[in-house]
Amino acid sequence: MKTLLTIISLSTAIIAQAQAGDDRTYRVTITNATTHHVLTPPVIATHNSNFKVFNVGGHASQGLVTQAETGNPSEISLELQNSHGVNSVASGSAPILYGQSASFDITASKKDLVSMTTMLATTNDGFAAINAQPLPKKSVSYFAYVYDAGSEMNNESCSHIPGPPCAADSGNARTVTNEGFISIHNGIHGGSDLNAKHLDWRGPAAIVTITRIND
Repeated sequence: MKTLLTIISLSTAIIAQAQAGDDRTYRVTITNATTHHVLTPPVIATHNSNFKVFNVGGHASQGLVTQAETGNPSEISLELQNSHGVNSVASGSAPILYGQSASFDITASKKDLVSMTTMLATTNDGFAAINAQPLPKKSVSYFAYVYDAGSEMNNESCSHIPGPPCAADSGNARTVTNEGFISIHNGIHGGSDLNAKHLDWRGPAAIVTITRIND
């Protein structure tokens, strides 16, 4: 699998608008609320109520698996753009460091919902997300909690993790075994190469603020 540095260089800003003449525009600001985790380039989508990016207890799509294991947003971005019920997709081009924020503009239709996914780079397959949340009349903030994609066991070994303090050329290999379903992530335990004192977290990993910027 690709390293995080390769992912960053390959990731490009994408905005796909499915409906011409849509006059609802929102600014989505993602703030990294952790103390030591890097959030990989996020993917944001607006969509109708019949669509969900994922379901807890269900299987992650291949695009979400790729993002949750490598940080690469391109596959899930393409999946979303080709999904029935999705109106607009925006993808970041750079990671968001702890304590920092990044903003993206996205369009939506009336009654659309919004979703966002981003990998915690120093995990095997952990991702922070908001999933099918209402868009505001003016502004709203959501907590993005951390989920386990269920595609790779959480061995906390740098040979299977792309983010710091693991080396960029670690190879980010996949484990053979996995949980098999999406669940709430149970954090970093420090059983291998990762220091739980620095990398474990409590509560949300990001704050997602959404503001309508046109009338």
